Amino acid sequence: MICDFCGEREASLFVEQSGPSGKKKINLCMQCAAERGISDDPRSVEKMLVNLFAEMKERSEKDNKVCPVCGTSIRTIRLLRITGCTECYSIFEDEIRKIQEKNGLQGHYAGRMPKRIRGFRSTLTDRTLIQGKLQESIKNEEYEKAAFYRDYLRAMEKTPVTGDDNE
Repeated sequence: MICDFCGEREASLFVEQSGPSGKKKINLCMQCAAERGISDDPRSVEKMLVNLFAEMKERSEKDNKVCPVCGTSIRTIRLLRITGCTECYSIFEDEIRKIQEKNGLQGHYAGRMPKRIRGFRSTLTDRTLIQGKLQESIKNEEYEKAAFYRDYLRAMEKTPVTGDDNE
């Protein structure tokens, strides 16, 4: 079994908690166990185990974060090393950067966007930006600006997003 924390080394310490909500299992390698202060002192074992399960709960809550555009979770991205859509890169920017650094990759992708989705991404990004400006205008009671942004969004809705391959 692989360590639940580092995901790299073989687990050699196995902890299981049973309770009314079911069983929870944690697999740890010796290095991750030492980093979390797990020792063979019986007086400190209970405190260490409580902290360990709290950390695992926090990590699983972070793994449940999903992209609102395509529904891909950060856990799926970590496991498969594939994003669901172009917006995943901005939504999970910090997590993806950590994954890249862990694999020895640094810097940003400088390649080109496929022609078919170039216009789509621009329209999607523009729409999100205009919606934010609309909300800000309403919040600041700038109703003339808000009306302009509302009309602009309506015009964007009527304009189809094309995927011309002839560009």
